[in-house]
Amino acid sequence: MNLATEIDLTQDSVVQLTCWCGQIALHELWGLGRVRLDRITRRQEQLGNESLAVVMVPDRNGMPQTEKARQLRTEALPEGVPVEFRVPAMRTPRTRREQQLKIVGDRAATMAWQLMALACVQELGFGAERLNRLYREMRHNYEQLNEWGKADGIEVAMEKLRRCACEALQTEEIVVENIDDEKTVQTLSRSYQAQEDEFLKRAVMMAAGRRAGKQGGAALPLSGDEVRRKIEAAKAQMDTGAYRRRG
Repeated sequence: MNLATEIDLTQDSVVQLTCWCGQIALHELWGLGRVRLDRITRRQEQLGNESLAVVMVPDRNGMPQTEKARQLRTEALPEGVPVEFRVPAMRTPRTRREQQLKIVGDRAATMAWQLMALACVQELGFGAERLNRLYREMRHNYEQLNEWGKADGIEVAMEKLRRCACEALQTEEIVVENIDDEKTVQTLSRSYQAQEDEFLKRAVMMAAGRRAGKQGGAALPLSGDEVRRKIEAAKAQMDTGAYRRRG
């Protein structure tokens, strides 16, 4: 597959695996069951949407405010808690492609860790000590997954992880499906496309408002066709693939 596709798949899978490792760790360390873990998941989703809302407000240059969103998440963590979560690797990346995928995976895992840590602060009252314990246990679970994969293959490793997640969530409903990569990419692409279109629409409208302000008059409403033309022009000038992988 091409690099852009592999980046999208890597980002999506790393987020899911990191969240599973976190849920299992919360169950193993503090005995959290399905009800409280579901509360953590809902809070993570809410915090993720709030972070995305920051990204989706164009800056003065018409670009996503990804760095601002990262900074806000980082500053919200208690002092002394790791702000990054690097995916445990079985070996050092050897090629430029592997290095790029490692960077993407680390960013995705970091975002998932930050959202989970903040959810634990807000829902469970966790401070630095318990968050650091959670961090270490999540890394241990991820390393265990790698060891299972190396020894027995990815299918066996995922089945073992599934069983651990089922025990934590007190359910047998978790299913690890072997979904075709092409279908996954299509689903991700539709989601990213919707976000890109909404962001570019906002950028176009803000730019129109600024131009009207400089000219000393009120902004005239743009027609639907005018907005669409400006969005297409913005897409032609902007690396939208880079946009969707910056979170």
